[in-house]
Amino acid sequence: MAVLIVKIDTLATLRMNEFFDYAGYCWALSRSRESDTVLAAELEDFYEGTVRSNCMEDIPVIFIYKDQVIGWYKRAEIYRYIRHPSLFLEGNIRASVRDVRLLKKPAVAKDIEFGSDKNYLVIESGDIRYARFKSMIDSDEGPFEDIDYAKVKTDTRIRSSSHVIGRRKGRITSADRIENLLNLCEVFASEIMQDRCQGIGTVKGLRELALEATRYRVSSVNAWYYLAMADYQLGFTKKGLRAIDRAIRLEPDGDDLMVMKANLLVSDGCLEEALKYYDEACEIFPDDSYYIMAGRACACMGNPAAADMYYRKVKDSDILKDFGISLSKKRLL
Repeated sequence: MAVLIVKIDTLATLRMNEFFDYAGYCWALSRSRESDTVLAAELEDFYEGTVRSNCMEDIPVIFIYKDQVIGWYKRAEIYRYIRHPSLFLEGNIRASVRDVRLLKKPAVAKDIEFGSDKNYLVIESGDIRYARFKSMIDSDEGPFEDIDYAKVKTDTRIRSSSHVIGRRKGRITSADRIENLLNLCEVFASEIMQDRCQGIGTVKGLRELALEATRYRVSSVNAWYYLAMADYQLGFTKKGLRAIDRAIRLEPDGDDLMVMKANLLVSDGCLEEALKYYDEACEIFPDDSYYIMAGRACACMGNPAAADMYYRKVKDSDILKDFGISLSKKRLL
């Protein structure tokens, strides 16, 4: 038996990465997020692992930031190589949300030093530190932050929807309500796309706003698009595909709609079909970000040569840098 200790590079994105409920699972990395390698953990570091091992099961994982324990996975699957649940979500550590704990108040971590080349440390049962960390996990003492999508509170700004409408004078029309809902959707969606989202509560808020908007106006392309976006972020792939199909039926030549469908198809494992939608979107409007997404889809398929072909179509080199892409090496960074 062993406990895996993982170093966290930053606390800013915890609730959107290691402690984000993606379709009932949380995903983490045992290598730095700035690294470009597909190899994430040398499983032979475990006493029960070998060079031929691809996955270790039922491994407790403790997350440490500097000298503090910030949370843990009671049990998790540890993969040797990076996996891609969605286009922009990657990880090699997967745990069911019911086994995930994020401490409201971090605990002190002692006697932990990481090597210069690894973001993780394997502590076997023979190590004197093992009992201390294992008892921390087994005791299950909080208090803990809510992680489960069903339990996390929706972003409080969603309440402003009714407040803004309530302050208007005169008769409140359906057009007033749909306009306000879509304006709020735009705010939430912008935060998510610009990596300013603080946690799943905002994504949950986007979904509730968009769903309400579709009920007020079933013919609103934007409402269905925002609903699909929220479902994509949350890992509700089937629901997202149904939503984006409604939007595409209303606007068959919407390039952004096709890209969203492609993103959802990547999450659903339909990579070749996704590429068809990326290509179709690029024919309508050759946006650099579309080529980036298509390239990442190819990378997820394990085809770096095809990914490079899409990246070379990007005209703005700054966008390549923003996404950490180097053409000279012909692969993702």
